[in-house]
Amino acid sequence: MQERTEHKSWLWALLLICMGLQACVEPFELKTGTDKRLLVVDGMVTNQNRPDLNKVRLSWSEPFDGERQVVLNEPVVGATVTLRDNQGKRMQLYERVREGEYVLQEDDFQVEVGKAYSIHIILPDRREYESRPELLKPVPLIQSINYEFKEFVNVEENSAGMLVEKRSVGFEVKVQVQDPEEGGNYYRWDTEGVFEYFSRVPEITPPPPGICWANVGSINTKAVTSSDRLVNGHLFEHAVVVVPGDIPTKYRVKVRQYSLTAEAYEFWRLFNEQQSSVGSIFDPPPAKIRGNLFCTTNPEEQVIGYFSASALTEDAIMIPRHLYAPFPGVPYELPFGDCRYLFLYPNVTDQRPEGF
Repeated sequence: MQERTEHKSWLWALLLICMGLQACVEPFELKTGTDKRLLVVDGMVTNQNRPDLNKVRLSWSEPFDGERQVVLNEPVVGATVTLRDNQGKRMQLYERVREGEYVLQEDDFQVEVGKAYSIHIILPDRREYESRPELLKPVPLIQSINYEFKEFVNVEENSAGMLVEKRSVGFEVKVQVQDPEEGGNYYRWDTEGVFEYFSRVPEITPPPPGICWANVGSINTKAVTSSDRLVNGHLFEHAVVVVPGDIPTKYRVKVRQYSLTAEAYEFWRLFNEQQSSVGSIFDPPPAKIRGNLFCTTNPEEQVIGYFSASALTEDAIMIPRHLYAPFPGVPYELPFGDCRYLFLYPNVTDQRPEGF
């Protein structure tokens, strides 16, 4: 039982890392008074000069709370975080207003494809941590993005603890990529979604907005990765996300494609394998997922997470969901009122986004 609880603690902490890589979530501060904490490192650097991508989040992960099914964590503030390349160049990361988040500023950006990068962390108590060097490999362009409207059958655990089938419809988004001729290429994808929605407005002058857009951020529920082991040098297609078939409006999906090292690919492959387990006897036995970080002042101390270096390319597609409506379930009805203040969706605006 203790071994399973420890495994759950690692898995939940890794899930927090996955979510952190793909979304902006307000940090949850909670102190429990226990000293049994592990440092969680969630970060990456890319070949694009973008502070929203080139950053590191640091937090303390405390033991798994089996009763509430959560991993308690708090941000690490006041740390010194430095990016290093294999030629001795150093770039300082600065702490943002968001506690525990350290960002590579645009003026300090000196990252190039073909170099190896590692992160060095000094905590306020002088403990030091490093990551093993990650080679920043090139990534090919996305050749095209397509989608298919289809029904999905998922196995989920119900309130009684039984595994049941759950059916839904959605739009499976796929990318086409021309893999380079040389072998040993690894990929990761994440996605962002923006969709429009409408409302019935009161007959007043001037009328309030009746069309808005919601930026839902990341729409991936897990890290999506692939290797060229079976497709080396060929054009291949890979599913990257499923857009829900719920309301009959346009949905724009932006797809980011990253290069990975073999070590980073293995980290995410094992993570997805455990995240996809449904708790049956046919699941593979749990394995401890090791990242590329270690404590230099105490080699016995465990560190959770992975620091990666990736080249990046991106593209987008618009999905006209209204052409496939009506969707199964309760018929969709337009809500009444100013669409900006209905509080139905996150990050709402009445300013037309790119692509609409």
